Amino acid sequence: MHDKKTWVLLDDRAGNASQSLGVAEALGFPYETKKIEFTPFIKLPNFFINRNALGIANLSELQPPWPDIVIATARRLAAVATYIKAKNPKTFLAQIQWPTFPAYDFDLIAAPLHDRAEDAPNVFHTIGAPHRVTDALLKQEAEKWRPRFAEFPSPRFAVLIGGGSHRKDFDMKHAKRLAELASIAAKSSGGSLLITTSRRTSAEMVSTMIANLNCKYFLHDWREGVSTSEENPYYGFLGLADAVIATGDSVSMCSEAAATGKPLYIYSSGDFTTGKYRKFHRALYERGLAKPLEEVNSVLFMPPGKLNDSIAIAAEIRRRVLL
Repeated sequence: MHDKKTWVLLDDRAGNASQSLGVAEALGFPYETKKIEFTPFIKLPNFFINRNALGIANLSELQPPWPDIVIATARRLAAVATYIKAKNPKTFLAQIQWPTFPAYDFDLIAAPLHDRAEDAPNVFHTIGAPHRVTDALLKQEAEKWRPRFAEFPSPRFAVLIGGGSHRKDFDMKHAKRLAELASIAAKSSGGSLLITTSRRTSAEMVSTMIANLNCKYFLHDWREGVSTSEENPYYGFLGLADAVIATGDSVSMCSEAAATGKPLYIYSSGDFTTGKYRKFHRALYERGLAKPLEEVNSVLFMPPGKLNDSIAIAAEIRRRVLL
């Protein structure tokens, strides 16, 4: 199969970029990234912004020759993808996440099962979110960061902390409980914690966790406006870890952790995660890829495999492009 000219549409959201780039890298074709800027009209319902340039501020970024394949994630970039399709109907649109209606412009919509997207000829169901985690990346990052964290004993638990959302709060009782359970996991096994926050982690969460940790740990505070580091050890933590603990408020974090093939323990309480997140967690539990953090002990379980929806989506794109 000849290489297909591929565009990856990006916006200012790192999570969206990670998903689209993960699929593009798994696809293996040469690709260009197109960083899209938006006008205020992008907030309008899709009916008004699909197939036109109303929501696109930097239209000069999108000029012929048009690509064979476009990869986009989430609603705003979906509208941009349909503009490209209107200009060149032969372009194959691969959309990650449900784009909201209308959805008939897309050749493939990769929608996670917990989003409850209805079956349709252009819908491809995934378990979680695509990402950029590969065995090669984890090995490379582990070697890069190993000298820095050599003093932290194994088993090392990478602890991935999210935060509250506009729907649910991650309050201090959860921060305290997470710290206690993570400490028990490390102390009972003679190990340590490699902790990283995210952009959504609050200052109160960080201070509460630190006050309740009772083991050897390292904290990388990646919060916006706090981190002064130019390098993020996130992938290094995943590469060096013997097991992963993740808060259940992020499908992306849990999906990346499940791609390592290492034991994944999810901290998820009903009052800070929504039903669709708990459905995603159950899917991981049922496949043996994760367990609730409350079940962690000194003997780590071994997952039967890895979760990598980037590879699955890329394979489906290839199959459909060849039809």
